[in-house]
Amino acid sequence: MDVARTLLIAVDGLDERDLDACLSGHPGTDGPLAELHRAATGLRILPGGPSEPAPALASLVTGASVAHTGVATEDPFDPEQPESRVPWYADAMALPTLFAGARRAGLSTAALQWPATAGAEIDLCLPLVEDLRGYRHRWDMVERTSSPRMVAEHLAPRRELGVQLSQVSPDDLVAEIVVEALGRGRIDLLAVRLGGLAAARRTAGIGTPADAEALRDVDAALEQILAAARPGPGDRVLLVPGRPLVPTALLVHPNAALAAEGLVRTAGTHIGEYRALVRPDGPRGVVHVRRGEGEALRSRVLEVLTGLAEHSRLRLRHVEDGIGASAGTDVIAVIEGTPGTVFGLSATHRPLVEGDDPYYAGPRAVTDPSAPALALGTGPGLPSAPHEGSWADLGVTLAGAMGIELPGATAAGLGAAPVPLA
Repeated sequence: MDVARTLLIAVDGLDERDLDACLSGHPGTDGPLAELHRAATGLRILPGGPSEPAPALASLVTGASVAHTGVATEDPFDPEQPESRVPWYADAMALPTLFAGARRAGLSTAALQWPATAGAEIDLCLPLVEDLRGYRHRWDMVERTSSPRMVAEHLAPRRELGVQLSQVSPDDLVAEIVVEALGRGRIDLLAVRLGGLAAARRTAGIGTPADAEALRDVDAALEQILAAARPGPGDRVLLVPGRPLVPTALLVHPNAALAAEGLVRTAGTHIGEYRALVRPDGPRGVVHVRRGEGEALRSRVLEVLTGLAEHSRLRLRHVEDGIGASAGTDVIAVIEGTPGTVFGLSATHRPLVEGDDPYYAGPRAVTDPSAPALALGTGPGLPSAPHEGSWADLGVTLAGAMGIELPGATAAGLGAAPVPLA
């Protein structure tokens, strides 16, 4: 039986330059992050596949491509439909996860701020769901979506002390609870996600004071978590960044073009009925058509979007196997742009808005799907030389190192990199 502990830390938007900045901020010290950096092997996540955190991490813990996990987008496809609550709820996962495999093996598990875990059989689970429509208030939402043990040991005491969740940074709360939980006893598989850095960059932009403060906060949280875990040579640590973020240069609203053709109807500034809809997924737009619509309508949708995609920075890519992509729609195409392109849901904005427009109200930064990501791994069973692959490959390799089977995996695991990683 695998006796090593596994610490899996995901930091949205952290890139190699950020990591270097964190390390250079501790001159003359030998802190936990520096120790991990020295001991770890670079594992490159190749471009392609999901670029947003929730789909990428779902792929990681199932070993399957995003087309099979059940979590295809960062946000719900339709917030009014319970079956579309994919970013947060475990019942959206179509495949068994690493957490389920660890539980079957008798291991203790914890997942904090990890997507698609609400309702999962995880000993210490704090999903930090953002779904206020279905709950009376934030405390009600947090307690009803977290595991009973998480509520009893870590949430109830805070509520009794009068903590206001809306005034607490999610990353700070996660780091505090990780330290508490590790102080209480052994956790065999601990998965932690920190999202503050990417959130600050999307809201305020890259290179801003808010960005610099968020990076300092991530650095402090990583040091805090690693110091509490105290991983030894017999433990396994995997630090997983998301895709790097780049400044937004173009905001695209494809649904405005579909609305002009009568394929989308609006209710005020919101989308009402639709026969076709482009669902944003960060730097991509996914083209959905209601199931049952004929080929004539599908051809019309593609014609409209082809005209929009003739803009020099957009490309329309047809999808042949998108049947059943959501409860009532099929995917027929994906629109992609050059780095810095963001796709919006609105059907009432102008179709194309440059990022420096004075009325621009979209995110100030977006993930770059064309950029690789560099994970750092160390410990039993993980590669001791540079390897590369997809998010799903990384998941298969991690599960193999733990001696856990992922029954729905579609990947083979990381392959040896042909050249050393920088």
